[in-house]
Amino acid sequence: MIIPNKSVPFKKTVMHKMLVIVELDFEEMAISELYKKTKTKFSSMDEFVYSLDLLYVLDKITINEFGLVKKC
Repeated sequence: MIIPNKSVPFKKTVMHKMLVIVELDFEEMAISELYKKTKTKFSSMDEFVYSLDLLYVLDKITINEFGLVKKC
């Protein structure tokens, strides 16, 4: 679930899980390496991708054409 509601608590949402990526200490990293370091925190790759999407929309990360994620 992306956002919380009556039946889904905040800690089980992508909004909460994206903090794992934000709190990770890196400046620039390949998407595959980032997933390897954080995959235990996500229940599926979909959650990981949704987290990247949210962070990108919120302008917290950028992703270049080579698949490198950089914190803003």
